[in-house]
Amino acid sequence: MNLVSLEKKAICLGELLIDFVSTVSGVALKDAPGFEKAPGGAPANVAVGLAKLGIETYFIGKVGRDAFGEFLRETLARNGVNTRFLTMTEKAKTTLAFVSLTKEGERDFVFYRDPGADTLLDQSDIDEECFRGSGVFHFGSITMTHEPSCSATLKALNLAQKYGYLISFDPNLRLQLWKDPEEARFRMRQGVERAHVLKVNEEEARFIAGSEDLEKALTFLRERYHVPLIAVTLGKKGCLILCGKERLEVPGFSVATVDTTGAGDGFVAGLLSSLYMFWKDIRDGKDIPRDALYHAARRANAVGALTTTKKGAIPALPTQEEVEVFLEGQVA
Repeated sequence: MNLVSLEKKAICLGELLIDFVSTVSGVALKDAPGFEKAPGGAPANVAVGLAKLGIETYFIGKVGRDAFGEFLRETLARNGVNTRFLTMTEKAKTTLAFVSLTKEGERDFVFYRDPGADTLLDQSDIDEECFRGSGVFHFGSITMTHEPSCSATLKALNLAQKYGYLISFDPNLRLQLWKDPEEARFRMRQGVERAHVLKVNEEEARFIAGSEDLEKALTFLRERYHVPLIAVTLGKKGCLILCGKERLEVPGFSVATVDTTGAGDGFVAGLLSSLYMFWKDIRDGKDIPRDALYHAARRANAVGALTTTKKGAIPALPTQEEVEVFLEGQVA
């Protein structure tokens, strides 16, 4: 039996889809004149980001046995992600999302997912072989919107816990994909409860906690769920890191933004890859050196910023060398 390598290993589970990105920025989706095809899906973006940053990465998910599904499988493999545990189905088409960046800088989304192949990920698709060893397991909430993919996600979480993985969760709030907000909040809290690393933006933190006050929301998440590391992305302002007794506000970088799709996923990849030496310490709730947290957050901000300089998510995610060159040109 060939076991999965244990060195710098990451497993990402979730949706893998096609983002059709508006050819013109600054317009509402209904006014977009055309679209460009780009591979995407938040956990898949993180998988590619980690692979490009030197982490051996495996992806668990499901796509349609169609042209888009083949394109996505080839894209992950071409970017260094192991697709051994990516399955294909003839029961549904590959999920599609149409995306436009409005004048206010917000993303306008429409999903074609009724059902999408990603929602058909089944418990039988979750192979324990993938989890043998240890490393980091990253997932989001989008596979928790429907069955059977919700049960498959929970099975994978159980295996990640069984083998002692550092568990990373990004709720990736997309209310239009849920039956109702309360179900979304319940499922996201299930994810937070199991996470060692939680990445949220301000809106997500408030939503999960059920509080409009950001500080109260973060206090709720820390005291209720005891998450060892919480990273709050603040857009152009950078990020806030809460880890043990440490609280760091790390400024972002000014870049020529083309498309913000995948910026948060790039941030996650940058953060996890930078903290590789501390994965077990974070999992066990041990203190992490302040300078290591700052370095990881700064690098995560850089990856996120660079991801916004090109259209689409996966094509824009930077390599390790590109990140280092970018940081060398910045004032610390």
